[in-house]
Amino acid sequence: MRMKGCKVSRWTCSTLPHNRQQDLKFAEKILLGEAIEFETSQKAVHELRLDIATSLLRESDDLSRLCFYCGMEEQDEEHWICCDICQWWYHHQCVQRPPVDQPYLCPGCT
Repeated sequence: MRMKGCKVSRWTCSTLPHNRQQDLKFAEKILLGEAIEFETSQKAVHELRLDIATSLLRESDDLSRLCFYCGMEEQDEEHWICCDICQWWYHHQCVQRPPVDQPYLCPGCT
């Protein structure tokens, strides 16, 4: 997520070697009693990772006053822009001042 522009969390990043990317989704399906069917395309895996990261961040930290790009708190004089997909807020200057009169997609959603 940090490579996609989401630098908000105070968590450290590390990777454990593992050959099954869908294990969390697999466990979720079993726990919910749902059929174990889900897409495994590169796009679907990317969306799954984004969904998991978003859920973990939203449930573990209060991010309501933070820019999802730089991780800094809001300032009264700052201008903000919201991603039309994930609804995360960014300092307008942190995301290279995109036009405010057009739909905006953040680095994580593009």
